[in-house]
Amino acid sequence: MRRQWQSGIPSRTRRTQGGAVAVIVALSLAVLIGVVGLALDLGKLYVVRSELQNSADACALAAVRDLTGATINLSVSEAAGITAGSLNRVFFQSTPVQLATDSNVTFSDSLSNPFLPKGSVANPSAMKYVKCTTSLANISNWFVQVLSVLPGNSVANASVSTMAVATTSPAQTTCAIPVYVCKAGTEPSAPAGEPDYASGQWIQSKSGPTPNFGAGNFGWSALNGAYNANTISNELTSNQCTIPSQNSNVGSPGNKWSDSTAWNTRFGIYANPYSQSGNQAATPDFTGYSYTPSKWTTTTDAYGNTFGNAYSDFVSQRSKFSSYQGDTAAGVNTKGSYSSTSYSAGADRRLAITPEVDCSVLLSGAKQAPVLRWDCVLMLNPMGKDPANPSQDLPVYLEFEGKANSTGVPCAAFGIPGDSATLGPLVPVLVQ
Repeated sequence: MRRQWQSGIPSRTRRTQGGAVAVIVALSLAVLIGVVGLALDLGKLYVVRSELQNSADACALAAVRDLTGATINLSVSEAAGITAGSLNRVFFQSTPVQLATDSNVTFSDSLSNPFLPKGSVANPSAMKYVKCTTSLANISNWFVQVLSVLPGNSVANASVSTMAVATTSPAQTTCAIPVYVCKAGTEPSAPAGEPDYASGQWIQSKSGPTPNFGAGNFGWSALNGAYNANTISNELTSNQCTIPSQNSNVGSPGNKWSDSTAWNTRFGIYANPYSQSGNQAATPDFTGYSYTPSKWTTTTDAYGNTFGNAYSDFVSQRSKFSSYQGDTAAGVNTKGSYSSTSYSAGADRRLAITPEVDCSVLLSGAKQAPVLRWDCVLMLNPMGKDPANPSQDLPVYLEFEGKANSTGVPCAAFGIPGDSATLGPLVPVLVQ
């Protein structure tokens, strides 16, 4: 009897310990699976949130395009937002995003004021901001549900929501060149009642110091307020993207030929002290192809057919990275060297914006005049001498492409949003 009692105790102890270990292992596995599942489920929710954010962004950007200040019916803006937002899919691209009228798209005239559905807006034309909200509810968990087996735990399905706010902002423009353009009708040779410049029209440089313009109607203008030739040269060889505001005074005396070598770097033509590398490096345009009256005899529309013009040569030459065709072919003596292989590493350097001023102010003896507006121009040809008359400077031309803030003008850099100081057309931009 004693031997049986003693041998029974270890047997029951082993069975009790084995059962306890099994319970601990089971609970540990549940917790471990729950922790791993938590990471996986959170990752899933992050993906869903990113997809919803894409939908909200698309909705806000599409809806705000119609808020031009002339809007009288916000239903069009709302419909555009819902259409764009609903094109996105969610839950690993398996389910279309659902957007509803009067709830997912709301409007406000200020970021500090409430956003209201279209039916509650008293003055639609004052609306400047659109908010789009997107959400997905009842997202089932994959692994976290395992935690529900633990006493006192209950894991509910998840919900995710996002929002986006958009407004319109002027597009960025190309950088400026240190040149002013005379307002049509204010240059010395202007006929009475001369209309504004036409798109594609060539504008000739002035031929002497202020106020002796000769026959030309554009001249030097240091854009940073300085008043010396070195500043103009530096602005030609670098990028002058910080521009004076409207009504600021610009203008510099002297004729254009004092900075011919700096001007010519934009065509990929280099003379001392400028080169493509080193301390006086200057980046060329994507093409150095030149346009002069002797070679481009139409003397108009060299840029392209953006405005429905018959010609598209500059656009074609730039897409091919065509080099400067050489002095003989261009009909000008630049006394510079150029590379036929460097233009693919260039930049947008010949399409630029310039201030337009009333040149009658300069002719009256003033050295500067206020900026009236900004124009988009194309630099057409390098500076140089007449091959047939080596002592004679040939004219330099700009092609007028339009006002810088007009829709479709090529100086607006493809609708990239800028800030309040930029001059391009209004484009949608996210602010929240």
